[in-house]
Amino acid sequence: MIDPRRPEQRGKYVLVVTGASGLVLALRLAEILRSYGYAVEAVVSEGALRVAEYECVSRDWFLKKLGEYCRAVYREDEWSSPLASSSNFVDVLGCVVVPASIKTVSLAIHAINENLCVRVITNCLRMGKPVVLVVRECPLGVAELRVLYRAARMGMKIVPAVVGFYTYPRSVKDVIDFIVGKVLDVLGIENELYRRWSSSREARIPDPCQDLYG
Repeated sequence: MIDPRRPEQRGKYVLVVTGASGLVLALRLAEILRSYGYAVEAVVSEGALRVAEYECVSRDWFLKKLGEYCRAVYREDEWSSPLASSSNFVDVLGCVVVPASIKTVSLAIHAINENLCVRVITNCLRMGKPVVLVVRECPLGVAELRVLYRAARMGMKIVPAVVGFYTYPRSVKDVIDFIVGKVLDVLGIENELYRRWSSSREARIPDPCQDLYG
């Protein structure tokens, strides 16, 4: 397990932000990783910027906010980025595709490096670095499941952007932190972002059924 309290174990994570719903997850993950002392770099697709116009005020706001947590933010067509070469992945601890579009995952499993987003994923795989896919697509059809199965067989970890009701979520932040906490779990980073499963319930907090039905 990586202990965020030990600076000698810290390094760099790369976030790949693609055109799926849930861009706030990328912001929160970048924020948390930085607060733990990790360097963060990001690659953002054009599709993600289009989604930002609906979910994150505007594309300019999203890029500015992401830049507050990342030491570098690249666009998908910036092939001059150091991340375009696997020779610069020695200090990369892993890559998180958040949110992960099915299109990007499909290109990655076939190593079709048509943009920097896909190139980062394939570079991580080639270098034996962990790749986590935060998939929010819903519902999932046969085609999507086949793509994700192939990705899992290649070693990528799938973290669906779903709600954990046993955490007794009370806000959007609670839902986001559950998903981000699960990503950190997969990366081996200790965190307390969400309430862990326990055999005893927290009587002081209304459960989801109480919230909805009283």
